[in-house]
Amino acid sequence: MATVKRKKTDLENPEQGIVIQNIQVRPVVRQAQDIQNWRNALKAAEAINSIRVTLYDLYEEVMLDGTLKNLMAKRILGVTKTRLKFINKAGDEVPELMELVGKKAFRQLRKEIMLQKFWGISVIELMKEGDNFKIYSVPRKHIRTKPGLIVAEQYGQSGDAYRTPPFNKYIFEVGASDDLGLILQACQYVIYKRGAFGDWAHFAEIFGMPFREARYDGYNDVVRKQIENALENMGSAGYIILPKEAEFKLHEAGNAQANGELYNTLRKACNDEMAVLILGQTETTTSSASSGYAQSETHAGVEAGINHDDKEDELSILNEQVLPILKNLGYPVDGGSFLHEPLKEKVTLKDQVAIIDTVKNKIKSPVDDDYVYEITGIPKPKAYDQMKADMDAASEAVKENMKQPDGNKKKGKKAEAADDPEPKSKLSIGEQIRLAVADFFAPAPKS
Repeated sequence: MATVKRKKTDLENPEQGIVIQNIQVRPVVRQAQDIQNWRNALKAAEAINSIRVTLYDLYEEVMLDGTLKNLMAKRILGVTKTRLKFINKAGDEVPELMELVGKKAFRQLRKEIMLQKFWGISVIELMKEGDNFKIYSVPRKHIRTKPGLIVAEQYGQSGDAYRTPPFNKYIFEVGASDDLGLILQACQYVIYKRGAFGDWAHFAEIFGMPFREARYDGYNDVVRKQIENALENMGSAGYIILPKEAEFKLHEAGNAQANGELYNTLRKACNDEMAVLILGQTETTTSSASSGYAQSETHAGVEAGINHDDKEDELSILNEQVLPILKNLGYPVDGGSFLHEPLKEKVTLKDQVAIIDTVKNKIKSPVDDDYVYEITGIPKPKAYDQMKADMDAASEAVKENMKQPDGNKKKGKKAEAADDPEPKSKLSIGEQIRLAVADFFAPAPKS
């Protein structure tokens, strides 16, 4: 396979980009799509001399579907929401690489790596201009996956062999040569859903507006024309003009789907199929009539498993393919590797307080008061030390009093109430809160 001849100056500064200047990008061909178009594009992509131009134009068209685009974004977010870090042999973070992973271009690199799962292939060029890190994702219509070429024209058959030097020093490929991506399967659902929407709109246009009937004397054409002009100017609702002698009957559909629910059912089915295709389940995007907590938890676990697998794929690509290129660009990566920072489980404030209460009062383990103030947001009193000492002294006094013989233990409730000069039921709200806080911060009894 022939390659494009280059001038020597094209390769003098490859770190500044050696592919961008040589591609003639053409606009997407927009047209109405049907299942036959999808199958024809698939056959062209699977041919011996594979051309994916028509298929990728179809992909661009179905990507206008909001549900599909949102599902893809959610799958990508399952990976990119986890922060990356780079550590050297000693296990220490490398400041220059930590700065790099936080840059916008590197974030885009992570997304482009994930987009391979949907498009089937990603060929990415990494560049460095001064302190600026840049990436260039080669337009997929210009990639010939089997011979490994980047062609200048989308229907061209000769170009740059990106898997060989000098291009492979700055360009890497993600995906198998015969992988056409998940959008391939999603196309059919988007096409069917569009058809359902079109039929649904037509149904609403016909049956969603009142149908008008007008009659005239069969021999009076002047009146017929006057009625026709009047009905045309009264709006877009359907109408019919008949002679008085004619008979007209409107036969409505007698089945259960005459209200148009059939189209809505087809729309939901297509969306559910896409959710299963992209996320492996449906409950985290839509809710079925039979859904419950256990079912939702199971579906969320399926999605979490897919996200974990995607993260492992990302790390293998970054460490095996991206690191050598970063080294060629002058980054200090020797002996180091990328890692994902562990995700911290989000716990509500209510649950955190419940955990603290369990640790302090049930497990009998001490809890730092400053930590309680920090997570609850309650201001720490200025006279905290004195108030704490008074609370501890009051608590000890109560314990000592409990140890003393009490002749009134067998008193009835009325007697106990009489002995209590200040029953809790008569305390103000502020005093009750103060007592509750005192009980909470009181030292746990010795076991």
